[in-house]
Amino acid sequence: MKDKSDSKRSTSNTAMSSMVMDRNDINDGHFKGDFTMEDSPSYEILNKHELLTKKFRLASEADLILRPPNSSRYKNTAIRCLLCPIGCFFNGFEVPNGTIKLGYDGKGGYFFLGPGVHLLVDPYLAISDRVVPITQGTIENGDRTIVTVDQGFIGFCLERGQPILLPPGMHQWQSATLKFRRVIDLNQPVINLGPWTLLTIDQGYMAVTQDNGKQVILDGGSVYLLTHRNWQFEKFVSTKIQTDELKRNKAASADNVIMLVDATVLWRISDVETAVRMSAETMDSGDGKSAKTIIKLRNDVLKQAEASLAFFVGTINFSDSMAAAAINQRTKATTNNSAAVAVPVAIVESSTTADVNNSSIAQPVEFNLYNNEKLDDAVSHANEITKTYGVTIISINIISAIPADRQLQESLAAGAVAAAEAQMMETTALGKSIAMQIQAKARAQETMILAKADSDAEVLRADGSKKAADLLSTNPVSVELAKIERTGNALSGGGNHASFFFGADPNQVQGLLANSSVIKGHAEKSADAASY
Repeated sequence: MKDKSDSKRSTSNTAMSSMVMDRNDINDGHFKGDFTMEDSPSYEILNKHELLTKKFRLASEADLILRPPNSSRYKNTAIRCLLCPIGCFFNGFEVPNGTIKLGYDGKGGYFFLGPGVHLLVDPYLAISDRVVPITQGTIENGDRTIVTVDQGFIGFCLERGQPILLPPGMHQWQSATLKFRRVIDLNQPVINLGPWTLLTIDQGYMAVTQDNGKQVILDGGSVYLLTHRNWQFEKFVSTKIQTDELKRNKAASADNVIMLVDATVLWRISDVETAVRMSAETMDSGDGKSAKTIIKLRNDVLKQAEASLAFFVGTINFSDSMAAAAINQRTKATTNNSAAVAVPVAIVESSTTADVNNSSIAQPVEFNLYNNEKLDDAVSHANEITKTYGVTIISINIISAIPADRQLQESLAAGAVAAAEAQMMETTALGKSIAMQIQAKARAQETMILAKADSDAEVLRADGSKKAADLLSTNPVSVELAKIERTGNALSGGGNHASFFFGADPNQVQGLLANSSVIKGHAEKSADAASY
């Protein structure tokens, strides 16, 4: 039994010794079962430079070199019972599936025991009491090592001072000089791999490196490998648009009014090589954590923006600017009022609208402090300097500008209040005027409608009288009856005064009524009586 065990151990040691790493084998040989787990850009760049060692990778846990089980529970029990007096030379135990045990043969050799029932007959063998899961990341037993590297990581080992990189998977080797150090997460922008450096640069950034004193700029959106120790990573530089504030900057206008100006500056690094060469402070992400600001370069940009903004303010007369702003406000108010009056004036008289629309209105004067064209001149003035260190200022936008003098601020505020009140009173008067015009127009329209109605009524009455006369003329009896009715009305004085004729026969009444003197005198008496 001892010979058989030694034979198996010898076979195992021979197989393991064949896997002792040689540096030439690392570069030339690869494990036959190459996997396809290295498809990401980081793995691809490492494979391209043949830095991933696949020689020790196993296809599955069945390929692990372990001492197989050599007994059963019944056999171990029988031997223990039969050889009870010398049972100290026998060691029987069980290794659960999915685990291994660590062993030492007492002669300087180490080994792993696989799952199953084992029987060892050697007083010098040392077996650990602890079982180790195969899935444990690193299992070391003397010169034997089992390492499992997860996807997205690489294993970092050292062999006589030389770095060895392990791809994802399970690896096993026997070597007194190859030692596993750590697993490295590839989800980092800067990864140090001994003499090599792996860089992952996002879009919108560029990397600054130094290759033996020569500056090398690497574009974003790719993974790079710095292939020797003297090629070192230095900085990340952002090429994205930056926005900064310029708060409470003092600038003197052309008429020596000190202004407090709040503004924003939009800028970006357009030439990374020039910016890095001319500026000492750039984006440093060597710790793999959050990006830091470009302190010195940002300060240079903001100082130049302040200078250009002060240059722009110095070309403007503050008093003219305030007058221009006031003219703008008055012009806008006049335009709005003209539009509001146009409808009622057109109702009263169409010529008035034509006069309003054709009246000469002064063109609005732009407030120069917010003139985009003038601000573009300030941007151009700033870019003349910033382009020398690789920066382009996109725009300078003024948020607010007020005089630094407190009394002047109060005077301007009082003037603004007075202007607002005047405009309010003007608007009120305009509203009243429009209301009066509308009322006058309504009354005029009412009078016209009533006059037209009276005229139409007179026409209707005249037409009715004419038709009645035409009908009466066709019937003698009706004519006589009408005469009698009219005679009666005349004798009764229209219903107001009765008229009496003495010494006249009924046959003479018609003649009396036809006498103008009688009728006239009668009418004058009736008028005098009415006036009395």
